[in-house]
Amino acid sequence: MTVLNIVLPIFLVIGLGYALRRLRFVTTAGNAVLTRMVFYVAAPVLLVRGAAGTDLRSSLDPRVLGVFIVVSVLVAAATYALAFRSRASRRGVFAQGAHRSNMVFVGLPLVMNAFGKEAVGQVSVLVGAMVVVYNVLSIVVLTLPHHSGGPGRHVDLTGMLKRIAVNPLALGSATGIILSATGIGIPHALGGAMDLVGATALPLALVSVGAGLDLGRLRRELPGAATTSALKLGLYPALVYVGLRALGLEGIALQAPVLLAATPTAVVSYVMAQEMQGDEQLAGAMVIGSTLLSLPTSILWLLLLGV
Repeated sequence: MTVLNIVLPIFLVIGLGYALRRLRFVTTAGNAVLTRMVFYVAAPVLLVRGAAGTDLRSSLDPRVLGVFIVVSVLVAAATYALAFRSRASRRGVFAQGAHRSNMVFVGLPLVMNAFGKEAVGQVSVLVGAMVVVYNVLSIVVLTLPHHSGGPGRHVDLTGMLKRIAVNPLALGSATGIILSATGIGIPHALGGAMDLVGATALPLALVSVGAGLDLGRLRRELPGAATTSALKLGLYPALVYVGLRALGLEGIALQAPVLLAATPTAVVSYVMAQEMQGDEQLAGAMVIGSTLLSLPTSILWLLLLGV
């Protein structure tokens, strides 16, 4: 019952988003506004507030970040190699879908439900750092199949790198780290306003994920989505767990990162596929399939971690 109480609220809100979309209460344009609100305003404010109020020594563990980077590269490379005979537009999409976690839209709500609000601050630095890592790695795997040229529009790597540098989630975490490191306090009134805005991030993110589910797209790409979901929800968090355990981590320091790793493929991977000549239909199916499958796998991971 404890595990169900952690997981079910999250997926009930995702279900609410899906129902609102089916009832046309939330339109495609309306959901785009929700997503932008979370991505550009609410989530960055949440990460600033969380990181600023957390002791960096307890939240910035280079071992955890190192494990995530190594595992992400290994899984992306292995998946790319396995998909090498696929069309160029699909190879990078497979590699991206197998490792890119939805840490903000699903992971942070899961961590908060499992461990409380303080845990969000403790993992906010990791989330911000992995936003940058995932973007860089996605650029590599999505560009690699087209490196020899050929038909299709030009890939603007300079523009992509600039967007990484000004990513609002990464900037939010960086700002919080600077405030924490320098000891600069946030004025009470401003902090109260930030709390109100940040509190909207997680529920709006979940509604947005649900409103974006398109089961028709999943049916058209079921085999590829199922395979990638198994890698993303099973192999990827398992390797993160093994790496962290090998380094001697335990308790929340082990459990929270593994839960973040066990989240479905990030929604933004669909946007990246669109921008970089990837198969957007396959990318969308991966997001939907892994999101649906993450309900039972999240329960399983919580049980295995002893939460």
